[in-house]
Amino acid sequence: MRQDVLTHLRKDITINGVSNAVFNGLAAWPTFKGIEALPFWGNPGMALDIAATATILVFIVTLILVPVARMKRRKGKLPPFQWDERQLWQRFFQRFPQGLLARACCYALIGLLVIAPLSWLPYLLLDINSLPGTTYAIVKGVWAGVIAAIICIPILLTGMADPLPANAE
Repeated sequence: MRQDVLTHLRKDITINGVSNAVFNGLAAWPTFKGIEALPFWGNPGMALDIAATATILVFIVTLILVPVARMKRRKGKLPPFQWDERQLWQRFFQRFPQGLLARACCYALIGLLVIAPLSWLPYLLLDINSLPGTTYAIVKGVWAGVIAAIICIPILLTGMADPLPANAE
């Protein structure tokens, strides 16, 4: 990957990770702070909250980052990105639809079907059946920051690889 693309990705990864960690942690705090033992399964439960957050977080991040990447490309502030057909992960994301809403839905499905189950693994492997609500709020904030930082990479690249309108080039 070109150095100019990597430079922009590092900046956006940092901004996305930190802002989502703070926002999700602060949003979770009043919701879970009075709960003595939040169960992993159940409603309310950590598994359900993780699945909902993974889906919604990725959907919203896509709705924000793709238009921002397209706008920066049009203004010449962001370099174009060319997919590398030799990279399996790039071939996968390259095939996502061009439409913003359809693309956001595809990423949201990744949140629900891949990110959420993978995020459950530490709880299941370590046999964590419940956490105090305040502990979970902190863990959720950190987790959301990490997830946002990771998922913003393919999201930004799809926006950077989108063709510009004919009058913008």
